[in-house]
Amino acid sequence: MKYLLIAFSLINALNVSAQRNPLPGLAPVLQRARIIPPPAVISTPSRPASFNSSSIKGVHLSLLNGDVFRGEFKGFNQNGELLWNHPAIEPEMRVAPSQLAKLNLTPSEEEKKSHNGLVRLINGDQLVGDLHSLDKDKLVLDTWYGSKITLERSSVQTLIPGQINTEALYVGPNSKDIKQWKHTNSGTYKWTFRNDGFQSNGTSANVGRLFPEMPKSSKIEFDYQWSSGSPSIYISVLTDNLASYTSGNCYSIRISSTSMYIYRYSKVDGRLSSSRLTPSTVTHRFNRARLKSHVSICVNPDKKTLAILVDGRMAGTFKDNSGRPTDLLGKGVAFHSRSSIPARISNITISKWNGDLPNASSSANTTTKDDYIMFNNEDSISGNLIGISEGTMKFKTEFAELPIPLNTVSHIHMAKEKIRNPVISSKSIRATLVEGIRITGEIQSWEKGNVKIKSPVFGEAIFNAKAFKTIEFNLGKPRSTASNSLKTVPTKNRVPQIEILRQRIQEQKIRPIPKR
Repeated sequence: MKYLLIAFSLINALNVSAQRNPLPGLAPVLQRARIIPPPAVISTPSRPASFNSSSIKGVHLSLLNGDVFRGEFKGFNQNGELLWNHPAIEPEMRVAPSQLAKLNLTPSEEEKKSHNGLVRLINGDQLVGDLHSLDKDKLVLDTWYGSKITLERSSVQTLIPGQINTEALYVGPNSKDIKQWKHTNSGTYKWTFRNDGFQSNGTSANVGRLFPEMPKSSKIEFDYQWSSGSPSIYISVLTDNLASYTSGNCYSIRISSTSMYIYRYSKVDGRLSSSRLTPSTVTHRFNRARLKSHVSICVNPDKKTLAILVDGRMAGTFKDNSGRPTDLLGKGVAFHSRSSIPARISNITISKWNGDLPNASSSANTTTKDDYIMFNNEDSISGNLIGISEGTMKFKTEFAELPIPLNTVSHIHMAKEKIRNPVISSKSIRATLVEGIRITGEIQSWEKGNVKIKSPVFGEAIFNAKAFKTIEFNLGKPRSTASNSLKTVPTKNRVPQIEILRQRIQEQKIRPIPKR
């Protein structure tokens, strides 16, 4: 901007000078003409879309305006300011709480202990632990990261007493396994590996990989980003053809920014057949504010069921009524770009699916007044959950009050009319801990390895600071990225505006003022 102002000043000065002291032979012309400088031509080289896919590792702090700092997190002071030690800045930085966006930490799992239970809350938070007890008002959870945590029963949506933690079969992509991914590109359109992810520059780009150990009942998760507008992507799961979403045995999942549907493709003796799963289409919404969403695909061919979640919310469950055998399906996953909008795939995780769905309560419990119990053998009953203690659940039906061993229970869905979504304050943060634990509340203190958090769900509780991965601040406020806040103007081969004007005058290429 500074150089542009200088250029305009010089142009103006040259105009005045030219009128006062015209070049020889130009005086008569300038009396009836004005100089109109042509616009300078600045060529902007094209470059790939910039995604918020920073390769920054370790501890770092992001602000709402997009600034990112490496360094050491030192806690909070009495005014709620975040204390930050940067190696190149003295003294210690104090960051106003109103400017904080996200704090990335490096957790330690040295003190981690295995828990079997999982609790999902109505506000989207979830905790793992052992179910200690439950009564009409409170649920007590034993945890390694927060000792005993007492939750308001009215905030609990789902209990999974015997949750089995399944290790991921694959996490990537990364520089070590990139050669195992197969790229099938169309002309200049392709997926490019960058910063532990795949980025596409247009439609018809394909990238996929075979996973020989991939179970038929699988869960495929990934982060999907796009640069603008309405994106579109196809995903082939359990496929044997990584180059095409229609020419092999697979489930072809087709997702746009507002809807999705699934085809089952089968190829037998060279003949290809297809059928559409039911329902034929479901609607959903990508997160257009962030231009990024997390997609989870859960597939169980033996039960002819597929479920898709977007940002942790159930988008749709589909049924395969084709009647085709499951042994035709392959063991691969492929991503097919179907939009000219640049996009990015990252954080791909593949694991065995145990049948659990985060929003299963919305479809399994169709009543509002009764609690709903699903057993390991898929039997179910409805009634009133009186309480839990010493590994046994007391459950009252219209016929009798039953003692039920917890080890026989798969899911417990609370009666909808008894659930209340807690109100959070403007000072609340959202913390993600190891094992997918997520909590929302206000940070009261952070000292000596202990974090005190206050929440309308569990009151005040103290957590182990070593378990924290990320903390999001100022929930609901818009974020910027460093790539959006920094603009550069290329200067290569640029002709100064003042030189263009001087050449025009010398060539007498001037425009006469129209007569009035």
